[in-house]
Amino acid sequence: MRARRTVICAAAAAAVVALTPTPSSAEPRPTVGPGRIVFGGETQDGTQLFSVWPNGTHLRQLTHVDGSATQPDWSPDGRSIVFEWDLPDDAGVVTAFIDADGSNLRTLDPTVCIDAQPAYAPGGQRIVFESYNCDVDDALYSRNVDGSDPQRITPVGPNGFTDPNLSPDGTKLSYVEYENGIEFRQALVVSNADGSDPHQLTPYSFDVGIKQAWSPDGGQLVFTKDANPIDDGPLEANVAVINADGSGLHVLTDYQGGHLSAFAGSFSPDGRWIVYRLQDNDAGTSALWKMWTDGTHRRQIFEQDGLRARGSDWGAPS
Repeated sequence: MRARRTVICAAAAAAVVALTPTPSSAEPRPTVGPGRIVFGGETQDGTQLFSVWPNGTHLRQLTHVDGSATQPDWSPDGRSIVFEWDLPDDAGVVTAFIDADGSNLRTLDPTVCIDAQPAYAPGGQRIVFESYNCDVDDALYSRNVDGSDPQRITPVGPNGFTDPNLSPDGTKLSYVEYENGIEFRQALVVSNADGSDPHQLTPYSFDVGIKQAWSPDGGQLVFTKDANPIDDGPLEANVAVINADGSGLHVLTDYQGGHLSAFAGSFSPDGRWIVYRLQDNDAGTSALWKMWTDGTHRRQIFEQDGLRARGSDWGAPS
């Protein structure tokens, strides 16, 4: 766990990327799928947030922060984004918000040295997040969007917890659990919203990636299987879906040999598509793609030289 957070806290400078013109408010909405996609765009100088229409047009840089802006999550109404801001010079990790157009940057006072992986609750009045004290306590919490009323969700214990996401009806919580805090031994777990009655949906050997998401109807979750290379083996990450009760596992992509890897993003607001990252491990590039929820009809959304797409979230129309 400490090694993982050392990487997250690494200092980076703000990125400057050449973009297509910003659309005006009078321009039409996307014609291919509803809403917009927000993603972390990694350059040689750091990571910033960008948004793009689902048809691959209207790329827009949303953040220009010192350090790195990562792990974005749309509000339920599509009007704001909460994200993890990894501060420069190992100064910690805080929760930050912006409006959908990138304006009105604001942060919450940290609860400990690292407040990471934030996600909105249904209704948009609270968030869930990972709180790590940079020592041994790695837990999930919820609090109001103004930072008040923090409530612990997961117990004190040997395991680590990250990437919390509430179901669309707010009754269930999904998250990634580290067995005894060990990296690459990562399982997908679903509990009640208050952390009670946890059920492990996958074995720790699945090495579930730190980005998973609920379907709009709350029936499925999308996640990444085999998210990290083990020892000197190839990176063979693939996107999978599973029912919320642990049944119906279906691995949607089948990249083997380590040349290409696929990492889950989220479902589209209408539940027809899944956005994901397709990574060329040989070339060191990555692009945003989408596919139907059965793994068919794969289409590239966006790729640009010098800008590596990372974690993504597909938000509702605002």
